[in-house]
Amino acid sequence: MIAAALAPLAHIGNIPVQEWLPFVVPIVALYLYGRRRERRRRREVAKIPETSSDLDPAVSERIATGWRDAKYEHVTREHLPLLYPPGPDGSSVAELAIRTGRDEETVQRLLEGLEEGEYLFLDLEAGSDQLVVSLTVKGFGLVDTTEDFLLTALRESVGSSAGT
Repeated sequence: MIAAALAPLAHIGNIPVQEWLPFVVPIVALYLYGRRRERRRRREVAKIPETSSDLDPAVSERIATGWRDAKYEHVTREHLPLLYPPGPDGSSVAELAIRTGRDEETVQRLLEGLEEGEYLFLDLEAGSDQLVVSLTVKGFGLVDTTEDFLLTALRESVGSSAGT
């Protein structure tokens, strides 16, 4: 009778439910929190102006200062159009040239500078002679930091315009 009362509610893969349930609940909660937070961030990033040329020069300078403070070497204001959301990952040099309004030689030179700083790799696209950008972990951090600075500047500009 006592054994029946202590029997597990169910088994999953020969593991009693009461043994794995305390581990699964926090993982599911963290997953849902992260998903909600990422969706909120994507909505905020969608509010950023379409191109970096639409930014106030003071905002561009603030971003460059933030990069220096965060110890991102080899990154200057000239790189901002390339790092602007959605970032360069998976794009070819030609696509980035069109998106940034610069010639391909300039874009390739800037990308090679970022490659020296180990922010990305430039690889030939399979079956093509186009160079394609692949961000490194350090590069994803740089793009996320750039988004953070842009979002902060956007919030400050909304806050200052609401105060006037």
